Amino acid sequence: MENLSDILHEAGKLMLSYQQPRVYAKGGHADFVTEADVAVQTLLMERLAARYPTAKFYAEEKKDNVLTDGLTFIIDPIDGTTNYFRKRSMSCISVGAVEHRRAVFGAIYNPYADEVYHAETGCGAYCGETRLHASEEPLENALIGLGTSPYYNELMALTGRTVGALLPLCGDLRRTGSAAQELCDIAAGRSDGCFEWLLQPWDYCAGTLLVEEAGGRCGNILGGEVTYEEGIPFMAAGSGCFDALRAALQAIYHQA
Repeated sequence: MENLSDILHEAGKLMLSYQQPRVYAKGGHADFVTEADVAVQTLLMERLAARYPTAKFYAEEKKDNVLTDGLTFIIDPIDGTTNYFRKRSMSCISVGAVEHRRAVFGAIYNPYADEVYHAETGCGAYCGETRLHASEEPLENALIGLGTSPYYNELMALTGRTVGALLPLCGDLRRTGSAAQELCDIAAGRSDGCFEWLLQPWDYCAGTLLVEEAGGRCGNILGGEVTYEEGIPFMAAGSGCFDALRAALQAIYHQA
């Protein structure tokens, strides 16, 4: 599959063209969508459908998402929406592709840095032309990114407990507000792991393949591999700390 750089650049230009995008609440705590999210998603789906006429789409601002075994693009038009409308310059366009429910392609575009991260199964992970390699740092030295699952009230106490328990076990914690960017950072070796107690497929699809093709690992925190039908407790890490991070997170989860 081609790297789709032209489509991503067009989508990024559209995203940055909104100076004061209209913002709408989606219903959950701190859960927002902007007019730019909808416009970028529409553009991506139109361009991809023209290039891949038989493909299906599973996208954040699309209703009734259903995953089949056919080629399906899993899209987050603006990952880091709050960052976007608060002008924090830390948002990405994420386009993954799955076939037979397995990731086969991923591309993440950061239009602020003009960086395209991309991976294809068996071909490695890249930022532009530069090959990416995940780190092998052990957990005690690791920089771990976290998502706070702010939309889900039932996970707030668990997230807070996790931060307090994990901080003494690792090098430090980081929070960018963009899961896609967290996964790019792991693939590039700039950080060593990340987790969120509930993350959606459009947030992690493209980035999962990036991390794995860079030599890292991704999975369900509570056990098993990444799946794309619905949201999961998601984690990713370099090979040096994946097992220790998963064990620590599981222990925290099972605390009374």
